Amino acid sequence: MPSTSPPSPSTRTLTRPSPRNGIRTRTSLLLIAALAGIAVAGGSAEVGATPPPETPAPHSPFLAEVAEQIALPARTWTAWGTHTAKGYTTEAADTTNVEGMRADCENINLNKKLAADFRSDVFGPGVKGFFYRCERVARDTNKYWFTISSADRAQIDELCDPRTEYPIVYDEQHDTYWLDEPFTCTRRAAPAHGPRGA
Repeated sequence: MPSTSPPSPSTRTLTRPSPRNGIRTRTSLLLIAALAGIAVAGGSAEVGATPPPETPAPHSPFLAEVAEQIALPARTWTAWGTHTAKGYTTEAADTTNVEGMRADCENINLNKKLAADFRSDVFGPGVKGFFYRCERVARDTNKYWFTISSADRAQIDELCDPRTEYPIVYDEQHDTYWLDEPFTCTRRAAPAHGPRGA
């Protein structure tokens, strides 16, 4: 039976952060490179489409605005990799929600997904998640490709720890209860050294 309590935070529920009182933050070049995949031409994108051969400018006004809106810190620890998740029709997690899983994969492959406060129920505030590819790998399992950053190294360590457990969360957009499985971090990076400032 579905929970009557409000939905828990998840990668699938995006909220717009409050304004930062005009304070602009210098963006992390590592996440900016990942965010370059957000650009949409003609309102659609193809799975596995080849990106343009040019490397996007790290000081792009578009990317700077995205970074400001999600409150991306100037220096972040970053992890890349994959993870799997299972979607269910109820919080009891006994029946696979095939349609909700299909819709979530389609949405990520077409639009990408940027989470300004990814899984704060597990990591606390401040984790920024970017999900840019999804494949259905089993009837009950989707596989996602991610880039995730945080100013707090301990949050990235916890993300990459295969023992981290994730409580089930509700996705209102796809009317699906999700059970995230451990994240497999294939690459990690420390904050880039360089000048700080606005």
